[in-house]
Amino acid sequence: MHAFRLKFGIGTKTLIALSLVFWLPVSALALLLTHFFGAVLEDEVASRANVHFKGAVTIFEKRTEMLEKMLSQYAHRPEVKTAMAGVNSGELQNLLLEFGKRNPHVALLAAVDSNQKVLGRRNGQSGDTMTLGNVLSNALMSGEPHSANELVSVDLLVREDAELTNAIKEPAIVRYAIAPVHNGEEVIGALVAGILLSGDSWLGNTIYSRFGVEFALFAGNPREAFQLHATTSMPRNIWAWGQVMPTELKEKIELGKPFRSELNIAGIRITAAFEPISDSHNRIIGAIGIGTPLMDAGSAVTNLIAKAIGITSVIGLVVALVSVFFVRHDITYPLGVLNKAMHRFGGGELDTRVNLETGDQLEDLGEMFNKMADGICRRERRFKKHNEVSKLFMSTMDMDHLLDQTLRIVVAVTDSQLGVLYLWNKENRVFEPRAQYGTTTDLETFKEGEGYVGRAAKDAATLVLKFTEDTEILGVNVGFLTAVPEEVAHIPLIYQDQVLGVLVLGSLRAFSQDEWQLFDYLADQISLALDNALMHQKIHELSIKDSLTGLHNRRSLNSRLEQEWARSVRHNTPISILLADIDDFKSINDNYGHEFGDEVLCRVAEIFSENARKEDVVARYGGEEIVVLLAETNGQEARRTADRICGQAREIRYPGMDRQATLSIGVASFPECLFDDFEELILAADQAMYQAKTSGKNRVEVFAVSSNTPGKDSDQFG
Repeated sequence: MHAFRLKFGIGTKTLIALSLVFWLPVSALALLLTHFFGAVLEDEVASRANVHFKGAVTIFEKRTEMLEKMLSQYAHRPEVKTAMAGVNSGELQNLLLEFGKRNPHVALLAAVDSNQKVLGRRNGQSGDTMTLGNVLSNALMSGEPHSANELVSVDLLVREDAELTNAIKEPAIVRYAIAPVHNGEEVIGALVAGILLSGDSWLGNTIYSRFGVEFALFAGNPREAFQLHATTSMPRNIWAWGQVMPTELKEKIELGKPFRSELNIAGIRITAAFEPISDSHNRIIGAIGIGTPLMDAGSAVTNLIAKAIGITSVIGLVVALVSVFFVRHDITYPLGVLNKAMHRFGGGELDTRVNLETGDQLEDLGEMFNKMADGICRRERRFKKHNEVSKLFMSTMDMDHLLDQTLRIVVAVTDSQLGVLYLWNKENRVFEPRAQYGTTTDLETFKEGEGYVGRAAKDAATLVLKFTEDTEILGVNVGFLTAVPEEVAHIPLIYQDQVLGVLVLGSLRAFSQDEWQLFDYLADQISLALDNALMHQKIHELSIKDSLTGLHNRRSLNSRLEQEWARSVRHNTPISILLADIDDFKSINDNYGHEFGDEVLCRVAEIFSENARKEDVVARYGGEEIVVLLAETNGQEARRTADRICGQAREIRYPGMDRQATLSIGVASFPECLFDDFEELILAADQAMYQAKTSGKNRVEVFAVSSNTPGKDSDQFG
């Protein structure tokens, strides 16, 4: 009995064997690759969308937080409290106009009393009652700042500014911030500020420039269609103004649940991430989210695998002509290695690599796998580095700490060995080194366009220099010697077309392509953080400085004086107070006008600042009175300082004024005279200043008392 045999030629049998031995595992591998890499890439897209959504929400909330802080600080101003307590609508209008100029993004601004009656708007309208859901009443009842999203009618917008309704359909959505105004323990009213989100493209454009995703804000009355109120202003935006919220998205949002899935918008597949937004009644009034076109991961992977299979097929056919066994052994084994490697890689073993030395396309496939794995690892490391930088920027607003820690992290994430952060000094118009790493060289300042730092800032472009013998580059301190970096990058830090500084990074090797791409991201992140820190610093200075003279205000003085007094008492070190008053200052105001009087006051303040040490505190105490806190200064030294200031003020001539602006200065020192607290020290200086006034003015008097108590009959002056 003969065994059954196919009556084909050897070549045909080889092809049949190739189909069984080669094509079946290759086909299985193709399906595996398609499934695995498609899932990996789609998961990566979804993960990125989630991260970008969190960043978008952070930007959305950050703007409200900044508005709440500034509005609360404004509500604590004495003139606001006075105007509101006196129901002075005109003064309130002026104060609201001033706040609006500093915050142009605020569309609605009003002052209300404790009964929610409008006392003033920027356009002068008042008298109506403002409700705003529960947020205003809750703020007035609790005495604490509140914020909320609210749907408002067109009538409310018209009361503020009729132009706000030009391109807005009813209802509009507004992000409100409420800051109660206190008179002692009593809440006498509140300041109300609102950011009009409907038609606002700033938020969408900012999010797009930061993350490359398209922002969308849907809003509307409950149980009605939600329409698109805000998005980016790009010409090819996937969202359209007035667009109705997709049904599958609306079903989730109405239940108060977040949405993380794909959407089909006008035939475009996108990955979307949305969360519901509620008003002060906890009613869902819309949703905020982002969307980005979805890459067809399955198609991309299929094409890649098809090319690889085509190349491998040629090799398989050639090998099959020699031996089916050789074909089976030479193809199946390498594919098995690749298959196991991909399974380990997909299971989280990201350090998995293959080493195929077959000398054919399978080796190329192994190298492609290694390159792909390296690329995914690089993206993951870069993503972690981005997170480290972002966490730092959100963790601190202290400028010096921010600069130092930022530079250290940036040097680490870019694998640099040298770093310098220059900040632009507007007053001196130079770039100053504020933080440095890896070098102990005394760094100089640069003007705009001067040196590589100035050139990078002027051209608003990153400047990377390779070292040559003629290149002037800082050395890197590596401990036992100073090495010269191979490349130095000068990266301008620009926010909203304003140059904030320049970041200088040096490396002992050439920067990689990934690091080049990282420069732009770091520059954007650092610029935004610097702008926030500078704004925070400016707000802090406004809270402790007098707006006219630039000196410390009374609250700041009392805080420092309390600290220095405790230190002086604890360590038995001297402390002195100078209390000065401009002689006949009322006469100057009456005869030459208050503006001239302000100029005189500012010039006198400059004299005090010029004669003060870095550790001294010069403050405007009230009206034309100026106080100087001299730490670790005895009475004799304080007297010399007072005489010097008094003499310099006496020598100044003011154009248009036929008299001098002289000073009467009182000096009091501890422990030369004993006082129970720093308030008695100030009282003693005030008595000495009064003695200087009654003794003829234009002079210095030092408080001295045998009973060591200010205000007793035994007061003596010298």
